[in-house]
Amino acid sequence: MFDISFAPDSLPELTGKKLVNLGRTGEMDLRYGYFEMDLSITTDEFGRELIPGTPVLDFVFCLLLAARDVQQGDSGCISFTENDLLIHFTCEGDTVTVTRSWDSVSGYCKIDEFLTVASRFSRESLEVIVQNYPVFQENQTYRKLVDMVTELMPGR
Repeated sequence: MFDISFAPDSLPELTGKKLVNLGRTGEMDLRYGYFEMDLSITTDEFGRELIPGTPVLDFVFCLLLAARDVQQGDSGCISFTENDLLIHFTCEGDTVTVTRSWDSVSGYCKIDEFLTVASRFSRESLEVIVQNYPVFQENQTYRKLVDMVTELMPGR
């Protein structure tokens, strides 16, 4: 079993300039300066690992890029910009090994499960942000992420 989830109620409220400029804010500012949420990653082997206060758009970008790599039979990685932690996704046949730089216990899932979870998590994260801040749909970064999700899992 593999899962990545988030706590929608951990999304802080945007105010002031951040809210006013949301439709046109640049990608890097959005990735690192907006929308921190509490995330968790879970496998049968290491259980549920909480990752509080994570810049969710940066995580989504990294997760989608890692999923693209895994889809092509390569290894992928999520690096946390705010610290030196890493999550590696290594393909071995039809299995993905999930390793975390801060813990020696690895987790495992099938490639299809990994891709499905990456797509769902990314799509649901974007939906929660849009529900709270509809103007985010006007931002080029939103459209870019939606396109990346669509490329990963066409038809979903």
